[in-house]
Amino acid sequence: MASIATKAIAGKPILPPCFTSQKVGVVVSAGKMARAVRVRVAEHEWNKKFRKHFPAPKTYIARDPNNSVVEGDIVRITSGYRTSKVIRHVVTSIVAPFGEPVENRPPVLTQAQLDEQRIKERLLKDVRSAERGRQASIQRLALARKQGLTIPTLAEAMEGMRIHTEAEKARAEAHGGQAGQQKTAKERRLEQGKKTKAEVKAESKVKNARKQTA
Repeated sequence: MASIATKAIAGKPILPPCFTSQKVGVVVSAGKMARAVRVRVAEHEWNKKFRKHFPAPKTYIARDPNNSVVEGDIVRITSGYRTSKVIRHVVTSIVAPFGEPVENRPPVLTQAQLDEQRIKERLLKDVRSAERGRQASIQRLALARKQGLTIPTLAEAMEGMRIHTEAEKARAEAHGGQAGQQKTAKERRLEQGKKTKAEVKAESKVKNARKQTA
């Protein structure tokens, strides 16, 4: 049986193709974020004054779905698989492992597997949107049926949404910094018991007024 990516390529694609670029870099941080690593790529920039290229390494945050890489690995990252505001790359292969052998680690997802995962996630969203009457989702589901793809049920789509919401909620509660950023400056100030300059100035005026009346 052909894979999802093969069927999509054979006919009209379910999703528009990603314009990707590949880079090779070294993993400088792993295990500190959930399914994400920092990769430093050796890049150069042109200096107009000296008319010469100078080293200008750049660090990217790349998705690592199976937590397959460790710090020190030389990996290949591919763009076009955006999952958040800062994560726009994904690890597609390990060029040179460091430390533990690759055979003892979870496998890195290939580009075909990433495309299949991307289409499955899109179809889950389309099932929920089609229930609300969104025409684009209804047309995409009809195209997927013509290509012989397995369409998830509404119950499966809602269950996936529930699991995702609970995971995001648990992550926000466990990560104090992220939960703190979601609060307004006023809420943080009230929790700490601090007063603004305007409040301190108003209190001093009231005290001075009481002294003058006394």
